[in-house]
Amino acid sequence: MSDKQNQSLVVSLELAQRSGSVAAKLGEGKIIEVEAIQGDRDRDSVMPALDKAINLVGGNPKKIDTVLVSIGPGGFTGLRVAVATAKMISLATGANIVPVETAIGVVGADEHAPQKSLVISAIKNSTCWLSVVDKDHWTCKSGLIEFEEFEQLVHGQRVIYSDSFLPDEVASTCNDNGVEIRMVSSRASSIMYVGLGFLAEGKTVDPNALIPLYPREPEAIRNWKAQRRQ
Repeated sequence: MSDKQNQSLVVSLELAQRSGSVAAKLGEGKIIEVEAIQGDRDRDSVMPALDKAINLVGGNPKKIDTVLVSIGPGGFTGLRVAVATAKMISLATGANIVPVETAIGVVGADEHAPQKSLVISAIKNSTCWLSVVDKDHWTCKSGLIEFEEFEQLVHGQRVIYSDSFLPDEVASTCNDNGVEIRMVSSRASSIMYVGLGFLAEGKTVDPNALIPLYPREPEAIRNWKAQRRQ
């Protein structure tokens, strides 16, 4: 049996963002990341991309040891696909599952991130999901807040991460307090980077316990419930 067959194969999934990606790592080898284009309902792009990443590192898809998965917040469909894919791989191969909050992947993708950062996501009306990410053991404290609460929380911060949907009022508050706004996305490679540390700490979950992180009840579910009540 070759050395490669004895090495641990780890894969990561980041489908919470608009531009999805997957990554693979075999043993002490380098991380290989492959784009996974989302939005095509007629074609699966995730499994072919994952198969390509595994082939590039020289692994065997039947011998995946661990799946690291970005659990959100993020796009409804992308998160459901990621969670379902992680469960399928785990049930088929016996692989461990390590969930990673997407905000941690966002900060992990920035090599110049400060020790403590704020990540804003799931912006809707006057609320957003705010994550406070600390690079010390990669802790993340998150919750849904009103924009008016943000001004109190931003004091003393150096950097916040967001996307193009950041409201002008929040951007103005950051500018008034000298807080830099960075538009950085989570990547499968950053989920891999942080998730491997979580794996070493034994932070795995049972496949049946893996669920997406939704700040609010998804609209699709609300509509489904409304139809059932009619």
